[in-house]
Amino acid sequence: MKVTVIGVERLEGIGKESKKPFAIGKVFAAVKLESSRSETGLTKGSMGTEYRVEPELVKRIEHLDFPVDAELIVEDVMIFGKRETKVLDVRPIGRAAAPVKPLQQAA
Repeated sequence: MKVTVIGVERLEGIGKESKKPFAIGKVFAAVKLESSRSETGLTKGSMGTEYRVEPELVKRIEHLDFPVDAELIVEDVMIFGKRETKVLDVRPIGRAAAPVKPLQQAA
């Protein structure tokens, strides 16, 4: 799925209350709106959306200057009875295609 990545967020640490480690990764993207026009209004352009990702994916692209066009490799998964889109990889295209850091494999 092609999107324009407009930002990323990566948080890692120890929870203040739980004292348990946490790691959160997010990719923020502008996605196209389906253009439509009716008697009550119109829709066109893009809107921002958020994808939760593994923090390792954010580390691979956080050095890039955003916005960046990218291909998101995704799959739909069921989590607690709700369908969610899981991002497996972020692959910059165009001007940012070359400088992506390699994905580290879990031991």
